[in-house]
Amino acid sequence: MFRVIVTQPRRVAAIQMAKRVSYERKCKMGDEVGYTVRFDDCSTTENTLIKYVTDGILVRECLLDADLTRYSVVVLDEAHERSLYTDILFALIK
Repeated sequence: MFRVIVTQPRRVAAIQMAKRVSYERKCKMGDEVGYTVRFDDCSTTENTLIKYVTDGILVRECLLDADLTRYSVVVLDEAHERSLYTDILFALIK
């Protein structure tokens, strides 16, 4: 199954992007489109095809699975807003 994970620098941005994309795709939040931020997970491992996360969450997923085998595409969005986690992700994803 084709799965996409997209990073956002802030939790509010990740939640709002997931809400907007789920609205545009006319699907329920958490099914095809979901998000994971610190202390809040609105996604399923079986159904979620597009997942919005913060940079820190993706770093944590890299620690569990270094190759990110669950995802077909990784998008580091808003990378110009550099942070420590963004720099770490550049090195891990490369």
